[in-house]
Amino acid sequence: MLSHHPPERLHRTICLGVGGKNVYLCARCTGKYSSLIAVLIVYFIGLRFPLWLYLPLISVLSIPAIVDWFTQSCKLRESRNLIRVGTGLLLGIAEAYFLLLVINGMVSLFLVALSIIGLYAISIYLVAWKTRCLDSYLDDIMRSY
Repeated sequence: MLSHHPPERLHRTICLGVGGKNVYLCARCTGKYSSLIAVLIVYFIGLRFPLWLYLPLISVLSIPAIVDWFTQSCKLRESRNLIRVGTGLLLGIAEAYFLLLVINGMVSLFLVALSIIGLYAISIYLVAWKTRCLDSYLDDIMRSY
């Protein structure tokens, strides 16, 4: 399987029939890698966003995927594959621009972007810890594997 989901969470995947067998792809990762590759191809063809847009794109386009994943992981709601793919597409764009900062040697902007991502990670951890969602999430992961 090309999905990182256990069998009981295959509803979070896209199932493709390949050679008479089912191949399962994580819905969010499918969107993410599709847009990441597309942005890199477009960039190397020569179509580019202005540099001043990189940080806003990295900051804002990550939020829908974070919210979707977090609310689903905390069992506040169950997402749908269309939403997972859509938020994955946005996250892939953000990750592509983050990667382009590295490729272009823009160290200071990379460090700012890394700080923003770090603040997101710390915020998620604190909210999950404070609401006890973290314990529930980790228990679910341990039971799945």
